[in-house]
Amino acid sequence: MLLETFESEARSNRQLRRAVKPGSKCIIKNELKEYNMNNERGRAVPSVYQPAQSAYQQGDTARLKPANLRTFLGKASAALAVFLLGGGIAAAQGNSPVQLRQFIGKQVGGIANLQVPATNAAIPVPPPVAGSGNTAYRYETTEAKRYLGKLLFHDPIRTARVDINTGQPKDLPTGTSFGGTFNATNPTIAGIFPDTGNYSSSVIQNIVTATKQTGSCGSCHIGEAAGKAGQQINFNVGGEGRGYFDAQGNFFPRRRPQEDLAVLRTKPLFPGDVLVDALPTLTDIWNNNDGLPNPYPSFNTGLVVTTPAYYYHLSPADQASLTNETLIATGRLDQLDSVARLSMGMVGFAFNNRLLFGGFAGEPQTTVGSLNPFNDPAGENLTLLLLDAHRMLNFQSAALLKIPAFVQLFRDAFPQEAAQADAANDLTILVNDQTVFRATATFLRTVVTRNTPFDQFLAGDNNALTPAQVSGAQLFFTPATGGAGGAGCFTCHSGPMLNKQYNDPDVAGIGTFVEENFFNVGIGDHPIQALNALARGHIDPTKLGADGYPYHAEDNGRQEITHDPADAFEFRALTLRQLIDGRNFFHNASFTSVRDVVEYFNAGIPQDPTAGAAATLTPRFTNPRGTGYPNGLGLSEQQVDDLTDFLENALYDPALVTYNPNSSTDTFQPNVHDLTYSKYRPDLAALGAKDGFVPSGLAIDSNDPLTRRDEGIEFLDVTNQLKTRRLSDFSLGGSGLDIYNITNTGASGYLVAAGARSRPPQWK
Repeated sequence: MLLETFESEARSNRQLRRAVKPGSKCIIKNELKEYNMNNERGRAVPSVYQPAQSAYQQGDTARLKPANLRTFLGKASAALAVFLLGGGIAAAQGNSPVQLRQFIGKQVGGIANLQVPATNAAIPVPPPVAGSGNTAYRYETTEAKRYLGKLLFHDPIRTARVDINTGQPKDLPTGTSFGGTFNATNPTIAGIFPDTGNYSSSVIQNIVTATKQTGSCGSCHIGEAAGKAGQQINFNVGGEGRGYFDAQGNFFPRRRPQEDLAVLRTKPLFPGDVLVDALPTLTDIWNNNDGLPNPYPSFNTGLVVTTPAYYYHLSPADQASLTNETLIATGRLDQLDSVARLSMGMVGFAFNNRLLFGGFAGEPQTTVGSLNPFNDPAGENLTLLLLDAHRMLNFQSAALLKIPAFVQLFRDAFPQEAAQADAANDLTILVNDQTVFRATATFLRTVVTRNTPFDQFLAGDNNALTPAQVSGAQLFFTPATGGAGGAGCFTCHSGPMLNKQYNDPDVAGIGTFVEENFFNVGIGDHPIQALNALARGHIDPTKLGADGYPYHAEDNGRQEITHDPADAFEFRALTLRQLIDGRNFFHNASFTSVRDVVEYFNAGIPQDPTAGAAATLTPRFTNPRGTGYPNGLGLSEQQVDDLTDFLENALYDPALVTYNPNSSTDTFQPNVHDLTYSKYRPDLAALGAKDGFVPSGLAIDSNDPLTRRDEGIEFLDVTNQLKTRRLSDFSLGGSGLDIYNITNTGASGYLVAAGARSRPPQWK
């Protein structure tokens, strides 16, 4: 039962429930129904390493900043710790802020290597790839291009490629739907999804109607969760919901499969599996009928479960053949768009020469597992890949051309293309997949945080860090090797976004090093990888993981791109900014607090038996102190606390989440300045753009009914599911107080609310 005290005034429509008068029509958002893969899941228990405490899970209390008392005690204890260190780390580095800055600068080759460019124009832009034929104009950053990219990122109008089974890149089997996963004729595919032949064309059309143009990039990347999904399993098209705020302003991310989706399988494969997901979005299943010629010698004749890169490395003859290589099914078009890894944060996008956990984006087309047809740098390559993965490629332009405000935004952002389009009387020269992904990449390059306490400290503010954070910074930038006593984090997390090797020749830019940024630290599969295991025939019901579901080890990380066993289970080091809002960590998203991550590295014991047994397991994780030392970092509880404080709070910038016109950090989400067209862009308002909405007029990020309720655009009328009963009344002088409970009489049976209402003297 959920109890709530009614307030005298109705709460904001973004909050969980609304105060209602007895006898009036009651409209309450039904936030209580449990139908979320994440809401229903228990925490995935590591196979080897188990943190000491259970951590945040979807459905628990919202992520909170440290309480004042804890902060006070942390400051006091850290101050004492720094005082008592004497000849330890603090003494070696000096106790003053000036000495600490000097020490940090020495470790990373100068403080400038950690400082974020002050303006968007100063953010590094990669040069054109040699021999690509591309020019600097293709990648330049302009405000018009950034603004267009931001609105595109958050507008669901683009996800128009739903249940399209032709030319993806080959036609899928005739008569199938949703990427070959419905009505499959191939016996292996039919065996994987045994229930999909039971659905009529009308059911299929209902799913199309319910899911088309309901997701965007922002469905899985939300500002309140540091640009991540905020939960372990993330859904684009086919999902519903975004998240909501409670009365205290705490944000609860939640997105789950829509109820309209059809059941495909008979047995759950992972915690919270509701049997409606077919394949991860970046999985294709091909029938390799001839086996020759094939650039992938490890693939045998028969079904090949692989990535969308496979087709683009086949011989021209195989690409053209109707029989040699046939596309049987694809997760890029199934009914539920899910990703078999953590939804990555977007902060620091510009400061990478490879993006995605395995480095898929930015890899040259000559690499056997790459997909980079335009020879673009990582940013533009990533945004192209996501168009294909998330139901937009080849179909979004027609939708965008119907919206005059978007056409104007494209004119502003791409003047050369606009002139060419006008000369040819063909707007598709201006509004097309390439201009879309170029604008989106420009926006993402500008997603940085500039005003964290650490940034202020680097700029000379001696009071920006608390004593605990000073201690944490000392640990961060002190090596772990040779008995130095630090955590050595900076060796993998340097540069302005703390995502590069400290000795990278271009540490302050996009980076020169590539393979040096990928590591095997013993982390296992994401739950959705179970779908790949099922497709490959790797599910063994007798071999269970610690979560009680079939164990699998499908995700080999960097090796998926390079096809080199020397890269097995290696994943890219990521930014450490904005972690406290991130909620989930590592590629399998199984860690749900920053402290758990610090404790994991402090222990140095791999989570997963397969990744942990691989020859690629890095000693920088298992033995960071060097040969002859025990596993892990060997930090004390106080040092773990201090390092966690530094990571959570010293690297956090609230302006990424909450609009601050005086901050040089912009919000990740569209803000009041972006969306008040009548004031800031009257030209767009004249073309039909409505204040408070993205240019299409749809809900921000996702456009399903639950998201619209989350955003306060519409409400669910559950009047007929409520029973209101007055429990008692009290006289308070000339006034009175009535006590009510309101019970949900629907299927859930939850008590929705119980509370009090003031009664003025004239009420009878």
